[in-house]
Amino acid sequence: MKHEIVLTQCKLVAASLEDYPTMQNMGRFYVYDMSEYIHDDGWSMPDNGLYECIDFKKYWQTEHAWPYFIRYNNELAGFVIIDKKGFHATTDFNMAQFYILRRFKGLGLGKYIAHFCFEQYKGNWEVMVIPSNIGAYQFWQKCIQQYTDDYKESHQVVSHLQNSEKIIFRFSSKP
Repeated sequence: MKHEIVLTQCKLVAASLEDYPTMQNMGRFYVYDMSEYIHDDGWSMPDNGLYECIDFKKYWQTEHAWPYFIRYNNELAGFVIIDKKGFHATTDFNMAQFYILRRFKGLGLGKYIAHFCFEQYKGNWEVMVIPSNIGAYQFWQKCIQQYTDDYKESHQVVSHLQNSEKIIFRFSSKP
C-alpha cells in the first residue's frame, strides 16, 4: 500500500546549469519509464544498456525555459521544465518535460506540482502528450480537469517535435 504524500514536504526548486548532469541522468529513467508505452524503434534499449534522453542543456540556453527539480522531504522526486514552445500562437506556457520518479507516482505529488506550476505561471497553457503514452494521457486529463473544466483537447502533428503526433491539452490559468 502506498503512503500519502504530505504536500507541505513538496518543493519545486529551480535547477541551475550546474544541475544539468543530474537532470540529464534522471532523463534516462524518464525514457525508460516512457518505453513501456512507446514501441517505436527510437525507444529500443541501446546495445550499451543505457537509455539516452534529449539533451536538456538546451533549456538553460534560452531565456524562455524554466527547469526545476521536484523534491519531496529533500529527496529528488522528479523534474519539471516549462517553456514557451507551444503549438498554438496564443500559448504562453508549455509543460515541456514533466517527470515523477516511479516510487512517488500515484501519491498526488504530480498533481500538486502541476497545479502549483499553473498557479505560478499565469496564462494560456499547453500540455502535449504522446498518444501511445496512456499513463501520461490519463494523468494529464484528470489533472487538468481537476484544475479547470474549461480545457480543449486535440490531436496535432507538431513540426518542432520531429513532426510527431501529440495530444494537446489547452487551458488558461489566468485569474
